[in-house]
Amino acid sequence: MAAGQYVIFRLDEQLYGADIAVVREVSYLAPVTRLPNTPHFVEGVIDLRGEVMPVIDLRKRLGLPSRPADGDSRIMILTVGGVTAALVVDGVEQVATIADEAVSLPDDSLTVVGQDYVYGVARMNGRLVVLIDLSRMLSIAVA
Repeated sequence: MAAGQYVIFRLDEQLYGADIAVVREVSYLAPVTRLPNTPHFVEGVIDLRGEVMPVIDLRKRLGLPSRPADGDSRIMILTVGGVTAALVVDGVEQVATIADEAVSLPDDSLTVVGQDYVYGVARMNGRLVVLIDLSRMLSIAVA
């Protein structure tokens, strides 16, 4: 899973890419209802057009410092294994096609938060884009 179309999104100033096949839609952040006793990265739930789903702060999930949502913040809606979730990101940049030759595999000696679902780094327009398997990340998050 390397070459293909990706939704390119931002967390801090870093770009990340997610396979477009798992991203159902991108939307503005809706009001979140907090839930007790949830993991630190679960903000609560939202009701998006009659569908209630958990909201996962992707910054917190990846071990980045949290920050308040702003006008650029978006939610990416994805459904994996029958579970639908909204992932909060700092912004969505574009949909891009990334070729195999632009992707490098992460070094096995690196120990990073999320190494189970980071599967590559792509070079795109002079910047590096971390490729994340959101299907795997979501299945780990809800397990």
